[in-house]
Amino acid sequence: MRKEVILAVIIGVLLGGIILYGINLANNSTKTNSGGSTTENNAKESPTPVDKQANQVSIIYPQNNSVFTEAQITLKGSTKPNASLAIVTESDDVITTADSNGSFSSPINLINGENLITVTAIDEKLATASSSISVIRTTTLPE
Repeated sequence: MRKEVILAVIIGVLLGGIILYGINLANNSTKTNSGGSTTENNAKESPTPVDKQANQVSIIYPQNNSVFTEAQITLKGSTKPNASLAIVTESDDVITTADSNGSFSSPINLINGENLITVTAIDEKLATASSSISVIRTTTLPE
């Protein structure tokens, strides 16, 4: 009886050692990059911070919930420099590009009543950002 217990302990220790060696080998293989060196030898990698301002779209004019009597206004705003822009309104879809400073300006048509205006910017890395406002067009203003 005593021999079986000693044999079971020896087999358990050997099996545990093989499993630990396999786990250690698997962990080391995931740390190895394509050059063959481990990340422990290289500088520690950190994620690249994202500039949240660069991916934003700001509509400068008109302000949200503005009231107009004109059928056409000029939308002005800013975003990332040279970004492509899609301006979607109730009556039009306009494709334009921001200038080298990130400014954009485009005439848009308004329908009577509430007009939802959405501006979506797409930069050269295909990152997108959107901003929406609502403006109201009326034919008569209260006096």
